[in-house]
Amino acid sequence: MESSLWDRLPLSPAAYARARGLLSRHPLPPGDLVPLDEPERRNRDHLRQRSEVLGPVFKGIAWDALCICILGIDRCRRFTQTHRESLRVQTLELDHLIPGGFLCAMEGDQHRETRKATHRALRGACPNGDPEGPVGSVLRTLAETRLARHVQGAPSHAHSADAFTMAMTDLATEMLAWIYFGSRPDTAEMAQLLGHFRELGPYGLVWNPQRRQEVAFQAFREEIHRHADALRSGTSGLSDAGLLAQMVRAGALDETQIGNLIYQAEMARSDIKNFLRWLTCHAADHPEVLDRLAEEAASGSRECPRIASFVQETLRTDQSERMMRVAVRDIVFDGFLIPRRAVVRLCLWESHQDPGAFPEPRRFDPDRFLKGDPGSDQYAPFGVDHHQCPMGGVVVQIGEVFLNALARGYRVTPLVAGAPVRAAYHWEPAPRFAVQLLPR
Repeated sequence: MESSLWDRLPLSPAAYARARGLLSRHPLPPGDLVPLDEPERRNRDHLRQRSEVLGPVFKGIAWDALCICILGIDRCRRFTQTHRESLRVQTLELDHLIPGGFLCAMEGDQHRETRKATHRALRGACPNGDPEGPVGSVLRTLAETRLARHVQGAPSHAHSADAFTMAMTDLATEMLAWIYFGSRPDTAEMAQLLGHFRELGPYGLVWNPQRRQEVAFQAFREEIHRHADALRSGTSGLSDAGLLAQMVRAGALDETQIGNLIYQAEMARSDIKNFLRWLTCHAADHPEVLDRLAEEAASGSRECPRIASFVQETLRTDQSERMMRVAVRDIVFDGFLIPRRAVVRLCLWESHQDPGAFPEPRRFDPDRFLKGDPGSDQYAPFGVDHHQCPMGGVVVQIGEVFLNALARGYRVTPLVAGAPVRAAYHWEPAPRFAVQLLPR
């Protein structure tokens, strides 16, 4: 009765919060009911600064809803574990495209089984993330080829920011098409898949898929069905190393898995593109470090700890940002009421700025992770609950492969810097960030 009443009340987020607070014996978290999103766009550190005044759990208004922010990796994990059944993930709404929905939003047995199938395919495709295995070797070829093409095109693009961003977009898409579908570089199969991705999102990820995305998705899905049939008959041009082939071999491929393969890769394209730009940005800021990384990469060792540390520090300082949940029923956490319908922001980036866990947290320290791995209650770049990214290990491998190719092949000269910006979904390097890659 209460839930239907609240659903019918046409209250603003602030009025809703005040009403719920008055009717509960538990107080709402501290903080004025003021907008959080716009101040954070102007100041990346805004939420962390508010937490210093209000405490690690506080409220405001964001995304046209009451927003509860929680800081501290250990606190975020405790919250999600304790109230797992009272939360849903705020992510792409794909139920109209994918039977069973998007893996990020699934719960219960369906989530467990779909996730298990993904992990089994990953173990078959990327055993131990071996950089010299079939997956790692092709990723290396893709990185080296795309960087070389960008350098060769310098006379026409003049090291423009747009050209480098497009190169990183293309590289991210090629890497994901290889990992998910097994399309080898410079093949007809790769060209077909890249065309499907361009139709899904010619200007980046579309958060609310419209008719164009529905048409593009159906065509993409039909293409994957044809490739799956060819894999079963042994006539496919796709590699057995891709997740698609692994699922076909295991008999795990169905409409839900096909839809998730497509949209997991689609959602990751923008993230990986910006990850590669962040790595390049930090490489440009630390040329002496890049020289050391080049020596490590040239050693031929299977283990490159400095490169691994650089990648992990980039995840900490820039790539890992937040997890978003929505309360589906009232929650009491640390003595505070988090009312039904409230958006909960689990603040990973702000939590990774904790000086107790990371001395001088605002400083990019490329050797920070050489000094020992922080605990899981201090560092969680891929999430803190059962929905943490199943592709986290692959993301790290992509970063290490790219940085290895960049350091070994080039000196990176910054041409246009600038402060990071909050773009449509995440923080990114400055839009006009540009570099010149000089072959070693």
